[in-house]
Amino acid sequence: MVEVYFLDTNVILDYLEKRNQDVSDIVAQLLHFHGKGRIIVATSVFNIAELIDTEFQIHFIGECINQRMSGDEIIGRLSRDKAMYKQIADTTKDKIAKGIQEFLTRNNIEVLSLDSKPQGLDDLYGLIYGNLLRPQDALIVACALSNNAAYFLSSDADLLDAIGERLNGFSLRDKKQRETFRDNVLKVI
Repeated sequence: MVEVYFLDTNVILDYLEKRNQDVSDIVAQLLHFHGKGRIIVATSVFNIAELIDTEFQIHFIGECINQRMSGDEIIGRLSRDKAMYKQIADTTKDKIAKGIQEFLTRNNIEVLSLDSKPQGLDDLYGLIYGNLLRPQDALIVACALSNNAAYFLSSDADLLDAIGERLNGFSLRDKKQRETFRDNVLKVI
């Protein structure tokens, strides 16, 4: 059976925004193996929602910086300036949507949803109440669990610590975990 490699939002952002070359290189290798049918690269609909929101925040903050705003002004505007928020959303939403859609379709990324059967919901309850995850993170992890992800790749060390043994998780920004993933997983695909 082909194994599922689940990409968390921050890993996709590292790849799309070229924020971390080491992470981007690993994602590129995974996409290569995915293209050959040796693995399945997936994310969730919940990650896509986070990706849309984070890409918008990047554009919003970039516009604020272009206007030479201070950090305090940017934070204030991000949460309260609805007119600016709407203006930037109107000018960037097509670019953001196109970039995300191209990434998903060009690479044939599987976009998973949460299984609504009892086990999927039990996982969700356990993650929220037992692991104390925020609802969005719990939805993402429950989605990976209910779709039998073999590996959960993130850069969120706190999230990976919280899910513990539930998934084979690797923080790709952590040098030691990244090297372990390369040596023990990538080299044997």
